Amino acid sequence: MRELEEIFDGKAQIKILQFLLENRGKAFNLSEIAERAEVAHSTVGRVVKHLLNQNLVEEITRWKQMRIVRLNEENEKVKILLKFLEDVKKLKESQ
Repeated sequence: MRELEEIFDGKAQIKILQFLLENRGKAFNLSEIAERAEVAHSTVGRVVKHLLNQNLVEEITRWKQMRIVRLNEENEKVKILLKFLEDVKKLKESQ
């Protein structure tokens, strides 16, 4: 699989990843992510599993059926994505 396809595997994954990038340092349960990123809860579960497998997010805790995750800011891909998002925002502000 190509590198960008691994990270950006569909519109839902992009929405969830962008939400987590924009809310770095914060942890969310899957229902919060679904509501705030405007993605179906079942889709969030699938996408988060994929992001966990890529080590882009980390599971903070799992209590009964509630899974709490946050962006893995130690991951090199995440660091690059955060820089990219910051640069894009600066570019939009300067136009």
